[in-house]
Amino acid sequence: MHDQITSLIQGGMDRRRFLQTAAVTALATAAFPRAGLAEAPRKGGVLRLGLNGGSSADTFDPTQLIGTFSINVSRQVYNTLVEIGDDGKPAPELAASWETSDGNKRWILNLRPGVQFHNGKAFDAEDVKYSLGLHLGEKTKSKAKGLVADIADVRAASPRQVEILLKSPNPDMDYVLSDLHFAMVPAGFADWAKPVGTGPFKLTAFQPGVRATASRNEAYWRSDRGHVDTVESVVINDMTARVSALQGGSVHIINGVDYKIAPLLKKDPRAYLVVTEGKQHFSLPMDATKEPFNNPDIVLALKHALDRKQMVDLLMAGYGRVGNDHPIAASDPNFNPNIEQRAYDPDKARFHLKKAGKSELTLELHAAPVAFEQAISTAELFAQSAKPAGITVGVKREPDDGYWAEVWMKKPWVASFWAGRPSASMMFSSVYASGAPWNETHWKNEDFDRKLAESRSFADPAKRREVYFELQQTIHDTCPTIIPAFASWVDAARAEVKGFTPNPNFLLSDHRVAERVWLEA
Repeated sequence: MHDQITSLIQGGMDRRRFLQTAAVTALATAAFPRAGLAEAPRKGGVLRLGLNGGSSADTFDPTQLIGTFSINVSRQVYNTLVEIGDDGKPAPELAASWETSDGNKRWILNLRPGVQFHNGKAFDAEDVKYSLGLHLGEKTKSKAKGLVADIADVRAASPRQVEILLKSPNPDMDYVLSDLHFAMVPAGFADWAKPVGTGPFKLTAFQPGVRATASRNEAYWRSDRGHVDTVESVVINDMTARVSALQGGSVHIINGVDYKIAPLLKKDPRAYLVVTEGKQHFSLPMDATKEPFNNPDIVLALKHALDRKQMVDLLMAGYGRVGNDHPIAASDPNFNPNIEQRAYDPDKARFHLKKAGKSELTLELHAAPVAFEQAISTAELFAQSAKPAGITVGVKREPDDGYWAEVWMKKPWVASFWAGRPSASMMFSSVYASGAPWNETHWKNEDFDRKLAESRSFADPAKRREVYFELQQTIHDTCPTIIPAFASWVDAARAEVKGFTPNPNFLLSDHRVAERVWLEA
């Protein structure tokens, strides 16, 4: 089987056309005939993960987490107050329960008793106040500050109770607190090279962009998780190398299986696939502050110049769905089905180009497989489909290492991806609100910001849904980003790995795979 896959990659199609990954959220499905879910978990063993998304800039500072490798290892070390269950709904983690009052402006969190940090300190309300405070205030550099910008105060009401006061209502605050950036650390802690959390494993070794090792936390508060003795996480950014490592037995689990290779790997008796479908989507954001992307007609010309269906058909092998230039998936209850699908139309692209005062246009699109595995192939297809419109797209292949720090949100036009968010409101707040630190287009729309803020004051979900419909339409019409496809995450594991099931929130069981699985004897 390994020879079949290698020959397929080296055969008629250029290898770059095969490099693709995924990441999504919503309806989760799996293909794992040998998962052995009925058997009792076995303790012990060394679990080895082969992950992409690693770089020399990796850190375990919760305010700066980005990339599959550092996110996954952070989940091994840290807990959050809330997690997203396999049903896609908020579930208690370090917050055992919560209630709201004052029209969703006041949230009371009752903390789980008996939880200890890796250094032996008891987890309490002061730790919550400090951990959330890392993301608050004008001076914070947190990547997730947009999600909690509406927090007015965090109070330690008692050692086991926290009060969160909001400037305006937010009915989705429990979803917000599940975000991986809101990891709980001891009050005053800041040594991110040697992180201390309450999670299932303690970090024992770390080389940014290379590997991390963690040992089981014997005092972990969850007896139903944290089964293996040791987790070794290795950065393998190249997809072919990850598949080879899995088949050769040097790792037990990998992420980012190429869509074209997935059917062959599924037939390999040594391995199985775990497929998560949902909210992951690919994007090609443009910098709204830079010419020519500050011209709405240039943006519309580019949106009509990409053949999305061709991209999905050629590159995604049934693991993708055509996107429509807004970030809410069809599986989301707040998806707007009334937005007309934007079609490939070179004539319309040329029309908008002419309105912008141009007969032709030359641009450079920056991409790397770490953005999404088929990013280079997508850029190349874009270059082909844009030619009839008089648009020349040069493809600038960037190195994986440093892509998120040096290219994304720095170059005028790039490839990117989003895992989606548990709620539409979180997605809008994370990426599209004017002050969002991950606003990858640098787009500012006062009407959008106002409606998003107002939507949180509506107790009636139907009223919020109406606003979310409008916000999707606004992004579709005016935001300088192209969202060509929604995609599935395809992870894979060796047959001896048990208990690996999808979670609709993110790949690799919402990055909690290390604490959920066990190894067959």
